[in-house]
Amino acid sequence: MLQDDVEVIGYPAGGDSLCVTKGVVSRIEMQEYAQAGARLLAMQIDAAINPGNSGGPVVNDELEVVGVAFQGIDEESIENVGYVVPASVVRHFLEDVRRNNGVYTGFCQLGIEVSFLENKAYRKFLKMDSLDGENKRISGVCVRRVQPTAGAYGILKSMDVVMAVDGIPVGNDGKIPFRRGERVDLGCYISSLFPGDVATATIFRDGKEMEVSIPVSPVKDLVPSHYNNKPPPYLICSGFVFTALSVPYLDAKGAWDDFYTEDVSYLLGLVHTPLKQEGDEVVVLAQVLAHEANLGYEHLIDLHLLKFNGVEVKSLGHLNDLISENEEQFMTFEFDKKEGGRLIVMERALCEQATEDVCKEHSIGSHYVLRTDTV
Repeated sequence: MLQDDVEVIGYPAGGDSLCVTKGVVSRIEMQEYAQAGARLLAMQIDAAINPGNSGGPVVNDELEVVGVAFQGIDEESIENVGYVVPASVVRHFLEDVRRNNGVYTGFCQLGIEVSFLENKAYRKFLKMDSLDGENKRISGVCVRRVQPTAGAYGILKSMDVVMAVDGIPVGNDGKIPFRRGERVDLGCYISSLFPGDVATATIFRDGKEMEVSIPVSPVKDLVPSHYNNKPPPYLICSGFVFTALSVPYLDAKGAWDDFYTEDVSYLLGLVHTPLKQEGDEVVVLAQVLAHEANLGYEHLIDLHLLKFNGVEVKSLGHLNDLISENEEQFMTFEFDKKEGGRLIVMERALCEQATEDVCKEHSIGSHYVLRTDTV
């Protein structure tokens, strides 16, 4: 509960013995988990959480574990702000692993983008002032887009108003009742469900109230937040090193810091692009390993590959297949933007030898490593 006393236990920097810091719960809400890239329930506390505290237990006055310390805010102007994974999220994770024979599948989402309806004109435009002729106020959020891989795709439509889920009313600010005197985002309830569960949504569509059943499941992103502790994928062709765009790639480029380059800024804008089909990736030219075959192209970096020989590239695996099956004299790589973008032209006959030379010179065992999962 808010204002409850808690203690963080761990071995942070500054010494070798066990360290205990004390604070209070100052906020409970949905937060972005930096490592997982997921938006889940989190507790904010004012006890210091430093490197070494992560993964340590957070206990209450009865020495009950109420969560796990996992991140803080790295800004000089902000002090004593730390975040804790609540016990409810930890239990959900463990139950998910138990149900799936040791495999973590993720937290469920509706997979929708919504607009809040706090504006009176917006609500009036949607005819929310009355429901089927009855003079009663209704609230909810307006659906603007449904991700193609989400369970709600084909069930919810743009401009639907989600009024309630499983009988839980949704406010115009997208929040639902949580505990006495507290409210949280609707996503908090959805994330407590498991793949295969079906949520019943009460919606307002075309002036009528109706109920729809929505199967919930984890919704994958086009740009993944991580590769489940596996090496990042890559593909080398004639010294051109292609990879799949990911959050770690952008983080290594400093995309969230000061301005880096226009190309990195463009790639950053693709982070929230919805996944249209399972297995799709944003293929990026990460660097060029110098070879006489790629002379003149060595300065190209951080470019979004759109087409190979006029065919749209859907993933690294797809690009690998296109290169392997190519029988034309030349190979063309077209990069962003769709018109007037940069173009690479190579001779197919030189490709295999150039790739072999580059891998040998840089002690690279294989010219490609592709994703074997869709995390």
